Amino acid sequence: MMADLSRFAINQITTRDWTLEQAVDGYARAGVAGIAVWMEYLDAAGVTQGARMIRDAGLFVPCLCTGAWVNISDKAGFNAALDENRRRLDAAAEIGAPCLVMVPGGLATGEKNLAAARSRVIGAFEELLPHARATGVKLGLEPLHPMYAADRSCLNSFAHCLDLVRSLGSADTGIVADTYHCWWDASFMSGLREAGPENILTFHLCDWLVPTRDVYHDRGMIGDGVIDFAAYKALLDEIGYDGPFEIELFSKFDWWLRDGHETVAVAVERCAPFVGARQKVAS
Repeated sequence: MMADLSRFAINQITTRDWTLEQAVDGYARAGVAGIAVWMEYLDAAGVTQGARMIRDAGLFVPCLCTGAWVNISDKAGFNAALDENRRRLDAAAEIGAPCLVMVPGGLATGEKNLAAARSRVIGAFEELLPHARATGVKLGLEPLHPMYAADRSCLNSFAHCLDLVRSLGSADTGIVADTYHCWWDASFMSGLREAGPENILTFHLCDWLVPTRDVYHDRGMIGDGVIDFAAYKALLDEIGYDGPFEIELFSKFDWWLRDGHETVAVAVERCAPFVGARQKVAS
C-alpha cells in the first residue's frame, strides 16, 4: 500500500546544499507533497521564478522560513528589520505559504534585559500585523528551546507563544510547533490540546539525539533519538489536527554530509507512519 504523503513536506534546510530548483525536483520525484522554503534559497532563485517552480511541480508550501530578526535596540535598525519582514510576508504570499515563521532573535547586542527583548518582539509583531493581514499570511510563532533565548529567540515556551497568539489575534497569527524545541516541556502535550487545530499552523518533526554533539546543528532523523512521535501523532489526531507535517533537520555531522536523495528517501521512509491522513478516534 502506498504511503499517504499528502500532508508531508520537507523543510528545505534538511537538504542544505540543494538549490531551490534541486529541492523542488528532488522532493517531487520522491512523492513528497510539500516544501517548506527558506528565504535565502528563494532570493537566490528569484521570488517570482521560485513561485513558478513550486507551482509547476505541484508542491504545497506550509511556510516560509524565517522572518528577519528584530532584536535590534536602535530605532533605524529596528525599522529596517520591520521593512524586511514586510518583504518576506510579500514573498510568502507569492509562493503560496500561509505563514512566515517568526524567529525574532534573543537579546540585542549588549543587552541583558530579557523582558525588554520580549517586549520589543511583541511590539514588532504588532507593527507587522496590518501587513500580515493584507497579504493573507499569518505570523507563525515558533517556540524555540530555552538554550536559544540569548541569541536566536526569546520565545521559549509553547504556553508563551499561545498566549501571544491569543493577545495578538488568531486571525493573523498561529503556532509553529516543533518537537525538537518543545518535547522537553511538560506542558507541550496539554498545550497542543489547548491550542486546538485552529491555532497550529504546521508541525515540525526532528528527533533529539543522545548524546547531542551540537545543540543547533545535530538534530536527529525520526527514529534515531528519544522523542515519542507516535504519541504526538495520536494526540494531534485526537484534537482534529489535519494540517501539514514537516521534517526539518540541521545536521552538520550526518545528514548534511550525505547525498540529498538519500536524505529524502530516508525521511520519507521514517516519516510515512506519522504523516498520513488523520485517524478517527473512537468516541
